[in-house]
Amino acid sequence: MAFWVNEENGGRGGVAYREWVGGRISNHVAAIEMDGGAEAPRGYGAGVNTDSLETLRQIGTLLERVGAGQIGQGGGGSDIAPLLRDGVPGLSELTSGARYFDWHHSDADTLDKVDLEDFRKNVATLAVMSYVLADMPGRLVAGAAGRRGE
Repeated sequence: MAFWVNEENGGRGGVAYREWVGGRISNHVAAIEMDGGAEAPRGYGAGVNTDSLETLRQIGTLLERVGAGQIGQGGGGSDIAPLLRDGVPGLSELTSGARYFDWHHSDADTLDKVDLEDFRKNVATLAVMSYVLADMPGRLVAGAAGRRGE
């Protein structure tokens, strides 16, 4: 598990991580980006092939209890793009986004806007997805978009 920042100022966090990991990139099971705020989780977009998407949809059934069982194509993002270009399957957590642009990148973007229950649900979906991906016998396979880092 790794965390980094700096997407808005050149993406140096993702680039630095990719440089640091070097040849160990082949050990990466997936890259998961959470860049849609901490509102109610809805599921994941995934830059994976058809078989892997079906596997993720099965994992998604575990997330239905917190309203986050939607799994579809389209994972990735600029934060994890340096990993996706080397074939790491990418996932993006999806949230309701109902209020995201009310304060995103403004002086009003403060912790008091975070709903603790929604935040807990986000943490739960990330934990379940990470655990299952790390523990399952097979591996996800990146789709064409995932290999390009889109």
